[in-house]
Amino acid sequence: MSTCLEDLPNELFVHLFSNYFHGVELYKIFSGLNIRFNNLLKLLNNIYIRLENSNDDQCLNFFSQKIHSLYIDSQHKSIHFLPLLINIRSITLVDPTIIQIINLLEISSYVERICIQWSNPYLINLISARSFYELIFSASSLENLRSCRLYLPENHSFYFEPKHCTLPLLHTIYVQITIPLADFRRIIRLCPNLIRLEIEIIDNGHSNNETIILLNHCEHRNIRQFHVYNLLSLDILEIYIDYFSKLTKLYISMKLTSYPLDVFKQISNLIHRIYHLKQFHFRFSTHCWNIGYQQLQILKQLNPFFENIHIENKNNEIVFIN
Repeated sequence: MSTCLEDLPNELFVHLFSNYFHGVELYKIFSGLNIRFNNLLKLLNNIYIRLENSNDDQCLNFFSQKIHSLYIDSQHKSIHFLPLLINIRSITLVDPTIIQIINLLEISSYVERICIQWSNPYLINLISARSFYELIFSASSLENLRSCRLYLPENHSFYFEPKHCTLPLLHTIYVQITIPLADFRRIIRLCPNLIRLEIEIIDNGHSNNETIILLNHCEHRNIRQFHVYNLLSLDILEIYIDYFSKLTKLYISMKLTSYPLDVFKQISNLIHRIYHLKQFHFRFSTHCWNIGYQQLQILKQLNPFFENIHIENKNNEIVFIN
């Protein structure tokens, strides 16, 4: 006995619609087929919309009050419809324009997660990046922001940053920076209740020339997870970890500029200072090819966190992975 698609119960359709399709697909495939499907689509809540082409906009009016999460690809430059999305909580913009950033102000007071992605971190629209920086660190916007991903623009001026502005609800941030120490301190100061901090250092040829100034630092007692990608030196890491008295998870990726055994000894000394550390993950690469079995065993014995080290040969480099 054969079964037609229309014979399936409503509960199964709602489950399929909610878990296997995003809003544009639902609208293009199922809307307008019949009254039953239209009514089922209207029962859905917390819809994810992925806008990749201009003709994807047709679904926005249909789902406007149900859209919870929105992704806008770089090929889709419109954002005028945002004020209609009264229940939006999460937005991702790829290579945003200045107009898109400005329009975010229309809904910024109730957005909880904003992600700005750049196709190429070395070819960024700095005007848009600075505008977004102004947006998230302005005293009147994004008061409910809990998670954010952004690029901190090169050569940004301090006047972009209101002196008394903080983001008290922000718990997670992924930030691409070009000034490893100054930008780090700024994020720490403006986001007092961070739990997870991820930093990617964009090496523009000048990043490693930042003068290291010893300043009185303020411990950040809430951060439990710290990820740093493309770390330029362990001197920077040493300053970073002094801020984290309660850190439990640390992830590092970097290129080793000196002999690996010396670097691992220095890292071992650093993580011994993180008293609450439970997880340490790393990905290091080096051009030093004279790492044999005996040297690897020495590395593993330096610290309990190094016990699971293994080596991959990749792109003419040795890569250490935990």
